[in-house]
Amino acid sequence: MSIWTSFGKKPKAKDYKLHRNFILDENSFIYREIQFAIKHGYDFIANLGHSTFLVSYKGIKFLTDPFLSPHIFGIRRQKPALRPDLVPEVDYILISHAHYDHLDMRTLRRLKRNAVLIVPEYTRPVLGKTFFRKILELKRYGSYMDNNIEIVALPVKHNKGRSILFPNTDTISFIIKIKDRTFYFAGDTAYFDGFKEYGKEFNIDIAFLPIGGYEPTLLLKNVHMNPWEAVQAFEDLNAEFVVPIHYGTFHTIPKFVKVEAPLQHFKEEIKRRNLQDRAIIVEPNAIDICVGLQPSIS
Repeated sequence: MSIWTSFGKKPKAKDYKLHRNFILDENSFIYREIQFAIKHGYDFIANLGHSTFLVSYKGIKFLTDPFLSPHIFGIRRQKPALRPDLVPEVDYILISHAHYDHLDMRTLRRLKRNAVLIVPEYTRPVLGKTFFRKILELKRYGSYMDNNIEIVALPVKHNKGRSILFPNTDTISFIIKIKDRTFYFAGDTAYFDGFKEYGKEFNIDIAFLPIGGYEPTLLLKNVHMNPWEAVQAFEDLNAEFVVPIHYGTFHTIPKFVKVEAPLQHFKEEIKRRNLQDRAIIVEPNAIDICVGLQPSIS
């Protein structure tokens, strides 16, 4: 039996044997905790690494930027990934942009398919013949409504495109309104004044904001926020709680993972601004049950 439950082309077994220490199975802590939370009907946030977050609120589940492969372009993960076929069935999969570490075809082909997959404008062709219950593109400021959820696409400051074949794929962030709760998932972005506008327009409860991948600053300051900017963006958004994302898994230049120390700087800045009780720290392969109700920072 393959290490993945595959709905597409079977991966080469040799590749996954080489990276077997970077894959989590049914015996992993994160898998067991997710199953426990679902069984008991708890609301939760699970950090599956990088910008891949599984959120369940009032029985509705959404998954963001699923990347669960053991490596990217030969760069291995800092921490292992849950096997994609073990991710529970979700209602919505949200992809902020088509960069390879946010739209990973190897992962998508192995997820359960009974979900609405939402991607930015000009991104549908990247998916090829990949099947989901529904696939739709959202333009900037476009929205999608279904039962008790509304999803709005908002611009961010990040570079477009995926490759020479797909140079125009857009980059967006998401407002996700589920019943009485509003989430904001920023995806990848540099700091920009749009956060202030979003804070005025939307009553955001929980903001997922990227804090890593900002070194070397000279090259990345216009596409990625640093931890200090992320905290400022949190205040601009006027959100109740902040969840840091996009750290501790990959870096374009691996040596900068240690140089950046994004989570450490984020915690220091949160403390400096006396916002400790409004930060929900969910580290990679961990879960926070009762989202937004029991915030914690250590």
